[in-house]
Amino acid sequence: IDETTDTYGVGVDWAPIQSLKFRGSYQKAVRAPNVIELFAAAGLGLYDNDLDPCAGPTPVASLAACANTGVTAAQYGTIIDNPAGQYNALFGGNESLDPEESESWTAGIVWVPGWVDGMSFTVDYFDITVEDVIATLPPTITLQQCLDTGNPLFCNLITRDSRGTLWASPDAQIVATNINLAAYETSGVDVTFDWNWGVGGLGSMGFNVVGTYLDEFVVEPIPGLGKYDCAGLYGSDCGTPLPEWRHKARLTWFMPWNVDVSLQWRFFDAVTIDNADSNPLISGPYNDIDKELDSQNYFDLAASWTFAEKYTVRGGINNLTDEEPPLSAQVGAG
Repeated sequence: IDETTDTYGVGVDWAPIQSLKFRGSYQKAVRAPNVIELFAAAGLGLYDNDLDPCAGPTPVASLAACANTGVTAAQYGTIIDNPAGQYNALFGGNESLDPEESESWTAGIVWVPGWVDGMSFTVDYFDITVEDVIATLPPTITLQQCLDTGNPLFCNLITRDSRGTLWASPDAQIVATNINLAAYETSGVDVTFDWNWGVGGLGSMGFNVVGTYLDEFVVEPIPGLGKYDCAGLYGSDCGTPLPEWRHKARLTWFMPWNVDVSLQWRFFDAVTIDNADSNPLISGPYNDIDKELDSQNYFDLAASWTFAEKYTVRGGINNLTDEEPPLSAQVGAG
């Protein structure tokens, strides 16, 4: 790992009038690899794939392509696939990792309308690029690149067992240890709205909204092998759902009896499985039940009571309406 690295940032604020402020910033940041990323012991784990292209009586891939991954002519057409869609990969640390580096640009406005007491509104655009991301080479990409190109960079990471499978014994595996590999580019808009107002002898009310519109989340898992945009997607390549819009809205009643009660609304836009995307780098077969996770709405209730000037009791109910979370067989669905 490098012994030294540089970080810095600069920001500018300009308020042409009292109620309106413009702001912008530029920052270079780094993240050093942690102890686990550096020194985690290598061990077998599982990764999801819809199928092994070289398995089954009529494999999807040709004999020549499968031979790149270690399949023999005698094994071709006789390999048993994993019905659970899970395969072995070797995960672990890497002592040669370098720090991740990022550049971020932001530009926004803050508006405090003078004719409404207690109200403020902010809009901020963000553009962030991260390079040398510490990641594992996705086994699905390793396998597909080996099938398509026969490049030893990928094929040397694949080991099939004596039966030709990628799952039936510990000998079957795809190496996926940590390396400085990927790059991310993301941009979007953050929005906040705050308003506090009195309600006479009943105290005051507060309303707050924090939302994010995700314009893009571009992933380049392997430099030079193409990029794909994960905004609005989820799955084995994009990972955790990345909704194009999400927000939290909270209404709070500050009672004059040292009691506060709030209701929060959490919203997540619908997302589609990455295999259904048109980008050939991530498109592929998928189960219809996994194609889309519907938009989600959750409501949370919380309250607090302060007494004797120094004691506070808090309580709450998350997911007040007991909404079921979306279910999927894909990584990152929950």
